[in-house]
Amino acid sequence: MKKTLLFMFLLVFYISAIAQTQTYNLNWFAGIGSNVDLTIETGDTVIWTWTSPNHSVENDPAGTSVETFNSGVLAANGSTFSYTFANLGANDYYCGVHGAASMSGTITVVAEGTLSTPQFETPRSFSMHPNPGRFSLEVHVPSVTTDGLLFEVFDILGKRIHKQRLTKLKSTIGISTWESGVYLVRVSDSKQSVSLTKRFVKM
Repeated sequence: MKKTLLFMFLLVFYISAIAQTQTYNLNWFAGIGSNVDLTIETGDTVIWTWTSPNHSVENDPAGTSVETFNSGVLAANGSTFSYTFANLGANDYYCGVHGAASMSGTITVVAEGTLSTPQFETPRSFSMHPNPGRFSLEVHVPSVTTDGLLFEVFDILGKRIHKQRLTKLKSTIGISTWESGVYLVRVSDSKQSVSLTKRFVKM
């Protein structure tokens, strides 16, 4: 009886772990650009599919990458390469054949459960610069509600490190005391029914 209960517990745990992971599919072709970015959670898998021939997918040694991966050059149209990301942090990648200017992006890996919360859904627009930044960050929003917008910053572990209310179309945020690294910046209304999350790099 105890063995049966233990088996059932392990089975449920295993199925639950599988259900929480996601697979993301990216088309990979010459000229796709330099902003093929994704934010995923630990344990998620990215699959690149060649929609034109002769490419590779590899972490960019000139950029930031917490993991090492390399598909090698695959010639055939329709080739695929998959990689499961296990470590928190940013992974700059590119095509070794065509170069970063033509084919590149960043896979940002955050803690499990971060992206499944409702406040990371239903995006609208805002902009921020400079990104990367060192001393201050300017945040621009197209409109402001009467009670302002909530501005929050999270590290890659999902811990909130900054929170304030935006009451103007342009706000300047002091960031000199933040540690260098990758952050998620979220702007939402007072009820958090509408929000947008973007990646920010502190130098």
